[in-house]
Amino acid sequence: MEQYNAIDLFSGCGGMTSGLIKAGFNVIAAVEIDKNAASAYRANYKSNKIKLFEKDIRQVSSMDIYELLEGDVLHLLAGCPPCQGFSSIRRLNRDEYIEDERNNLVLEYLRFVKELKPLTIMLENVPALEKYSTFQSVVEKIKKLGYFVEVKIVNVASYGVPQNRKRLVMIGSLIKKVHIPYGDHVGATVREFIGNIEAPENTTDELHKRYPHHTPEVMKRISLTPKDGGSREDLPEEYTLECHKKENIGFHDVYGRLRWDAPSSTITGGCLNPSKGRFLHPSENRCITAREAAMLQTFDRDFMFPVELSLSSLALMIGNALPPLFCYKQSCYIKKELDGYFMTDIFDQTKRSAIMKKVKNRNTAPEIFIRSLLNELGIKYRLQTKVFHCKPDIVFPSKKKVIFINGCFWHGHDCRRGALPKTNTEFWINKIEVNRDRDEKNYAEISDKGWEYLIIWGCQIKKSNREYLIDILNKFLKE
Repeated sequence: MEQYNAIDLFSGCGGMTSGLIKAGFNVIAAVEIDKNAASAYRANYKSNKIKLFEKDIRQVSSMDIYELLEGDVLHLLAGCPPCQGFSSIRRLNRDEYIEDERNNLVLEYLRFVKELKPLTIMLENVPALEKYSTFQSVVEKIKKLGYFVEVKIVNVASYGVPQNRKRLVMIGSLIKKVHIPYGDHVGATVREFIGNIEAPENTTDELHKRYPHHTPEVMKRISLTPKDGGSREDLPEEYTLECHKKENIGFHDVYGRLRWDAPSSTITGGCLNPSKGRFLHPSENRCITAREAAMLQTFDRDFMFPVELSLSSLALMIGNALPPLFCYKQSCYIKKELDGYFMTDIFDQTKRSAIMKKVKNRNTAPEIFIRSLLNELGIKYRLQTKVFHCKPDIVFPSKKKVIFINGCFWHGHDCRRGALPKTNTEFWINKIEVNRDRDEKNYAEISDKGWEYLIIWGCQIKKSNREYLIDILNKFLKE
C-alpha cells in the first residue's frame, strides 16, 4: 500500500494531522467540535480532501467514518481527548482531577477502537490522565480487544520540540508488541525556532502582529526584567506587585522571559499573556506573538490561524494544539511498524491469521449497521452458533441461514478496495488466495449441512445503500 489510512479524533486546529501527513499517512477524516479550531483546520487541509466532522463526537457514528474507508482497512486511529479536567494549571498542580463532563470523552475513543478495529492506535494527552480510573479501564478494555498497548510519559523536548512539555502517549497495535520510542534529540532551543523571525512591526504576517499591548506601568516592569531568562524575582522591590510579595505564592514564571539557548516553558492556552507564565520575548520588551507561539509549538511558518479572533481565543487554540513535530515522530514509528507488516514477509501464516482474527472481532461498524437494519425489520438473529467450525457474523437458526460480512481487501473482492498493494505483491497474492480458499471451505461446510449463506461486502455497506441492503436482506431471509 502506498499510504496508510488514518483518522484524527479531537483534531483541534490540526497539530496531529500535520504530523500524520508529514509521516506519510492518508488522513481521511477528523472530528472537532470547536468552531474556531475547525475553521483553522479547514483552512489548512482543504486541499487534502479530509472529511471534517464539525460536531460533538458523541453524535458521530463509526459508520460515518467506515463509509469513507470504502471497504479498506483503517491503519491508524489517533486522537487527543479533551484534557481540561486533568490540566495541571486547572488543578493548581494538585494530584486530584477536576470533575468535567469532557473527562469521559476518552470513552468515545474506545468506542471507535471497538467498532472500527484499526490495526494501530495512538492517543496523546496530559500526564495526569494516567491516574484516572476511567482511562485505566479503557486501556484494559483495549488490551482485551487484542491490542498490544504501551503507555508512557515523555517530554516533547527530547523529540526536537523547543519546549519543556510532558505528554502521556499511548500506542497500541494488533500486529506485535510496541514500544514508545524515547526521543534522542537534545538541545532544541527558542533561538533555533524563532531567532530569525522579523520584528512584528516589520512583518506582513498578520498572525505575527498579534500580541498584547500593556499600560506604561506594566511596560516599565517588562523593560526592567533582565533579558534572556529574567523573571519577576529580578525586579527592584518597588516594581514588584504586592500579590507577588506574599510567601508561598508560587507561579514564579509569570512575567518571566524565555531564554534564547534553552527550550521554552510549556506553550499553554495563556501563552499570549505574560501574567499566565514565562511568555516574554527573550530580548524584546513584549510578549511573544501568536506566530512565535505557534512556531514554538513547531507549526510551519505558513500554518494559518484565524487572525480575527481575540488574543485569548488564539492563545487557547495554539496552546491546546499538539506539537506537530512530536506527532510526526510518533507517527513515523507507527508507520515503520505497519511497513513491517505490509511490505515484508516477516510473519508466518499462523501469526497473520491471529492478527486477522483480532481485526475481525465482533461489533465492528459494518456489523452494527447490518444488525440495526435487521432490528428495524423486526427480524431476530444470533451472533454465534456451534453448528459450524467457521464463525458467520450473523446467524438465523430457525431459517438455517447465515450472513458473512467480509472486508474487501482481506477477502479479495473484485472492487477498487480489493486491489492488492504495489509492494510485496507476490506475498499478498498468496495471502489473499489463502483467505479465499478458507472462505470457500467455510461456504461449502454451510451448504453441506443444508444451510444457506449471504455475503455482504464492505464496499456495499453505506448509509446511501440502506434501501438496497434492506431489499437483499428481505429477499435472502424470506426466500
